[in-house]
Amino acid sequence: MANPGEIWVEGIGVIAACLTTLSFLPQALRIWRSGSARDVSLTMYLMMFAGQVMWLTYGVVIGSASLVFSNISALILVGSVLLLKLRDGAAIRVR
Repeated sequence: MANPGEIWVEGIGVIAACLTTLSFLPQALRIWRSGSARDVSLTMYLMMFAGQVMWLTYGVVIGSASLVFSNISALILVGSVLLLKLRDGAAIRVR
């Protein structure tokens, strides 16, 4: 059984993971509602997606459930925004 200090630290990690992961939700919803990702930085989301993949890999290697689950969730949200941005960029070039 984990000692109270370890539980406290893991709790902080879980809360931090939830906050940082969910921080992408407002942007994804805004793009979905407006139908435009024109003002979203492609470079930022490419970097964030790559970073999330690396964090996920790190979490798997060290066996951290909070890192694995939060980064899978973040990859879904960041990937959604990235796909919408790429779709929007392709639509602009076709016009």
